[in-house]
Amino acid sequence: MLLAVAVAGLTLASSPTLAAAPAAPTVMMPTGGGYEVETLDAFGKAAVDRATDATVDLVVVPSAYGDDLPSRAENIALARERTAEIAAACTAVVTPGKRCVGRLAILLNRQDALRAANSAALRDASLDGIYVLGGDQGIAMKVLANSPAEEAMAAAVRAGVVLAGTSAGAAVESRSMINGYRGDFGPAQGLRRGSTLMWWGDGDDPQRGLVFGSQRAIYDQHFYQRGRFGRSLSTIAAADERLGGKSPVGVGVDYATGVVNYADRQLTQVFGQSGVGIIDFESLGATHQWVGTEQWLSARRVKVNLLTENTSYDLRTRVLTRGGDVVGQVSGRSWTAPTAAAGGVLYLGGGVLGGNKVINAFIADASDTGAENSRVLVLAADTRGTATAYADKVKQAGWRGHLDIATFGRGNWADIDPARYAAVLLVAVSPTQSARAFADSRFQSLVRKSLDQTPAVFADGPAAAYLGARWSPQSRPNGDDYEDKAVAAFRVDEASWRPGIGAVNATIVPAINTDYQWGRVFNAVAVAPGQLALGVSAGSAVRFGAGAPRVVDGSVVVIDGRDAVTWAAANGTLGAAGLVLDTFGPGETLRR
Repeated sequence: MLLAVAVAGLTLASSPTLAAAPAAPTVMMPTGGGYEVETLDAFGKAAVDRATDATVDLVVVPSAYGDDLPSRAENIALARERTAEIAAACTAVVTPGKRCVGRLAILLNRQDALRAANSAALRDASLDGIYVLGGDQGIAMKVLANSPAEEAMAAAVRAGVVLAGTSAGAAVESRSMINGYRGDFGPAQGLRRGSTLMWWGDGDDPQRGLVFGSQRAIYDQHFYQRGRFGRSLSTIAAADERLGGKSPVGVGVDYATGVVNYADRQLTQVFGQSGVGIIDFESLGATHQWVGTEQWLSARRVKVNLLTENTSYDLRTRVLTRGGDVVGQVSGRSWTAPTAAAGGVLYLGGGVLGGNKVINAFIADASDTGAENSRVLVLAADTRGTATAYADKVKQAGWRGHLDIATFGRGNWADIDPARYAAVLLVAVSPTQSARAFADSRFQSLVRKSLDQTPAVFADGPAAAYLGARWSPQSRPNGDDYEDKAVAAFRVDEASWRPGIGAVNATIVPAINTDYQWGRVFNAVAVAPGQLALGVSAGSAVRFGAGAPRVVDGSVVVIDGRDAVTWAAANGTLGAAGLVLDTFGPGETLRR
């Protein structure tokens, strides 16, 4: 028979209510963003399973829209379209003999939420599912907190009604709620103290997520897509301080992906196109502080899991199972910092053209080498423009000696004698354009001679990756594809790894923060569990010389996968149990 989809207004206030419904385990389904088929289908199936009669009743809550984007009438019209879309997805998975009905609750401003009639549909005893639309989670909670609408949602969820939400609708599902970045901060500053605008919801504070939201998890959305690992790491560190060393778990849900939180005890049934990141400060007794004038997070022994389908995570014990087997029970044992095969000082940068501190430090080292010839060489693996840009930075750093520039494939670059120089800068901006140089035996020979014979060498961006154990020829993101590339970086086959020259016995991933390359650095330890992976932030560098390697500025992330278990999910996303993460700030040596 034909299945009907109904999109209606609010039910009458006289409808049967959920007030007398017995308590049931809560089922909440935070989705990281979007209204993709896979995620809407999952919500539809959960609501269908809940339904006990022929109608699957759904209510859509548009409070994250507010009234000003750009007008109430337009927002109501858009919300009705989403309601129809959600109901249609339910219809696509409904069991024979049932039909799905979607209703829109007009809850766009505070007055709406305070008027009990506007939330009557949420009190209907036949209700099976509630879906909270995306938008702005701060607006949503200004509308809903301590209102009859929130009370109705709480009663429904506690009676077993399935609650799902996307993007902002996911953020509100944790009691302590991330409400965005502070000021002008973004992913580049995510590992800095205070970068996150948090609504903690202490006591009766209305600045919070939903009153019945998870107390064991703090959700972040668009997680892989928008490079938000740094934000959640600093947030959970702040929670650790606020709660006396008993922080919740950070749960980052990627775009077009969701997870079921069952009774605030278990995360299970990951669904959609990508994965879910778990940040845990408690299992391994993580410690942290904030270092440098910019207060970068310095943390040790943070446990990271990457959930995919067929995994389940206990929010109370923090134990992960895959296929029913416990995995990822690691100790966080010490590691030995990577070493560099270089005759002098070696800097590996995360991309420093936007700042001066790292180049200034390198030039100071070059000036102190005591080399008889005050000459610096800038050698670009990609374009003449790259060489010129770095040469300008060297001059800005105060270098007054002789300065040469050379570019692979142009002029007599292959005849350069690195022994003539006090310092060599090996630079690149584009991995794809540098691939020819990195594969050229003459270029490799020149780099190795520089490392052996030049007192100070600086390799930046893709060139820093090339000096490690492996590098990726994949293009860097541009203004149009940041998010797509960030999600793709978590796919196990994305990097297309090529061997580096191995001057440093680790994988180096530059611009981890600005290029949203967290997936790349996790995949690095999946392909080589015995080696550390270093994610170097843009504007930062690691200095190798006497003693342990040291962070020059900004932040460096070290991923240890020696004892972890990793796998490829059915959707191609990396899954992992028991990764151990450390972060380091300016002036710190790399050691655990």
